[in-house]
Amino acid sequence: MPAGIFVRPLTTNEQADNGGYTHEARITADALTTTTAATAQTLTIAPLLPGDQMAKVAYKLKTNFKNSADAAFNTSTMSVGDDAGVATHIAAKETNANGTVVPNFAGTAVTPYTAANNIKVTFNSMAGKNLNSLNTGEVVIFFQLVRLSQLEQAGAGASIAK
Repeated sequence: MPAGIFVRPLTTNEQADNGGYTHEARITADALTTTTAATAQTLTIAPLLPGDQMAKVAYKLKTNFKNSADAAFNTSTMSVGDDAGVATHIAAKETNANGTVVPNFAGTAVTPYTAANNIKVTFNSMAGKNLNSLNTGEVVIFFQLVRLSQLEQAGAGASIAK
């Protein structure tokens, strides 16, 4: 993973404590490297296999994103999607300390995948500002990935007695 992106499965205890989410992705301002003004940056955080299902996605903004030297940089929205669209799971929400921040949000759509895909997070910049100038910020994205192929394997060794 590039600098500023940390993805891991949650432990069984963490899953129980966090509403059944199976994975977390931590993204810091270090991951935002786009140097062109008013240009979005999309980060791939996890691959998906055919048959996978995204049961739910949520985020917690641990530290608002901002450029500590530029209070006029007041919007940097974030959305969570996939290869088909940047907002499949969560539409753009404000993460910038100088804007109207949405500190946490939970999406509700269940998305089954019939072909390989990727979970992606997109950050949008504002006119005249570039994302790599954001020097503070951290968001944790939680997602519940149901890998149906693993469910089949879990039951393959067992038989149902009459």
